[in-house]
Amino acid sequence: MRVPVGLKVSAFALAVMGAYTYFANSIPQIESKPPQELSLEGGNVTPAQLLKAGEEIYKTKGTCEVCHRIGEKGTRAPDLAGIGARAGRLKPGMSAKQYIIQSLLQPVAFVVEGYPPIMPAVDKPPIALNRSEVWALTAFLQSLGGTVDVALNDIPATVGAGGAAAGAPAQITLPGDPKAGKAVFMGKGGCLACHKAGDIPGAPVGPDLSQIARIQTPDYIMKKILDPRGMGVVAGFPPGVMPPIYGQTLTAKEYTDLVSFLLTLK
Repeated sequence: MRVPVGLKVSAFALAVMGAYTYFANSIPQIESKPPQELSLEGGNVTPAQLLKAGEEIYKTKGTCEVCHRIGEKGTRAPDLAGIGARAGRLKPGMSAKQYIIQSLLQPVAFVVEGYPPIMPAVDKPPIALNRSEVWALTAFLQSLGGTVDVALNDIPATVGAGGAAAGAPAQITLPGDPKAGKAVFMGKGGCLACHKAGDIPGAPVGPDLSQIARIQTPDYIMKKILDPRGMGVVAGFPPGVMPPIYGQTLTAKEYTDLVSFLLTLK
């Protein structure tokens, strides 16, 4: 009796599939797991990863390089070379990590002679680092000449608890017009006579304001215009150069416009 060709093909296909199935099942199976996510809060981080994260924060979100240098004297803030070792000798009874943490969260507690108290708390706007980021940044600063021993539990649990979960600094809205404020900066205010600001090539008599909104609070900026000496003199620049007259020479609208423009400089 002749077997239909279709039946022969089906039988051959079943035999091939059976052979492949047996072969596949004879190979030891490796369980596939999704890659673990790097989580600072969860402690799932190696010392090397922690330092790398801290250095990245130092250079980016922390905006530390705007004022500080490592191995080079800055104009706005002290040189941080060797701070990991020096911090342990600056305040009797305070360890290096304690000094660094307090300096980040309460900068006015330790003001270096010759520099004004202009550093904002890093866990508050405009920088607004969360608890993990403060931990990583502290570890990186400790590594500059010192021994890294900071743990997440050394950072107060309240750090970053307020709005840091949103991942962005709180925003402030003023009724001013940044475009009109730029005109005040370049015109009536005469600010470009001493300051560079973004694409405005002002004279270097005073500090470069190109990133002022990244490193200072709106409150500081508003007060600095009206009371420049009272808000401290930036290191490396002569005192008394900025005139305390803008509260009288600018109208309320011009002042608000100018502040609005400065708040765009990030």
